[in-house]
Amino acid sequence: MKYRELINLLEVIAPVEPYRDIDNSGEQIYTGKEDINRVLVCLEINRDIIKEALEKGADMIITHHPLIFTPEHRISSDEFPGRYAVDAIKNDISVYSSHLSFDFAPEGNNDYIAKLLNLFVNEKGSMERGYYGMLPEPMDLKGACRHVEECLSLPKNYIRAVDGGKDSLVTVGYCTGAGGSYIIDAADRGCDLFITGDVKLHEAQYAKARGMSVIDAGHYGTEKIFTENMAHQIYSRAAQKGLTVDVIMAEANTNPYIL
Repeated sequence: MKYRELINLLEVIAPVEPYRDIDNSGEQIYTGKEDINRVLVCLEINRDIIKEALEKGADMIITHHPLIFTPEHRISSDEFPGRYAVDAIKNDISVYSSHLSFDFAPEGNNDYIAKLLNLFVNEKGSMERGYYGMLPEPMDLKGACRHVEECLSLPKNYIRAVDGGKDSLVTVGYCTGAGGSYIIDAADRGCDLFITGDVKLHEAQYAKARGMSVIDAGHYGTEKIFTENMAHQIYSRAAQKGLTVDVIMAEANTNPYIL
């Protein structure tokens, strides 16, 4: 597959233009290599991801979280993210990131987590509206926590929870990553539960005061699903177009937390 063919395919999966002014999705590093035979898909780049890309002969790394979030005034191999950018360029590896564009894309992170959690979706979301649905059956908070842990393949006691005081949880708002900004809207809509990651203390306090439970499954915990989802979409859409590319799901751990 040619480089530009792959870029076009990625931007059909998750168009970047609507988010151009607020996010840095899209091409991060282009080394000039035109033939892309193998891509490595991962949540984000760290030292182990670079190593894995080299060992597996990847021509491009496709990430969810951008390697370069904001304009960099200096690229240095002694600093982050410069060290990873330098390593990628030295080894002729291009980098593409699909961030907010994939969060809110059809079949993106939020649609995919709803499928994994077996939610009945009653409102297709957007960046402005959030996502809303129902649990597959009424649950108490402990049961909902177990459900999230099992469906997202999270370790025991990985998640944090806020008890809103209801014995039976049915209606749910959800957002992968750091979705605490949707908590007010979810409470206004009468949700029993909100599922996301990276909940701030004041957001948790607000939810509790409004009688809405919250499950914080972590930023990593709710977005590690990107890898399998994006890899599958690239492979299937390339095949539909008669294009050939080897798609590898990264095995290296990018979760910075150990406890």
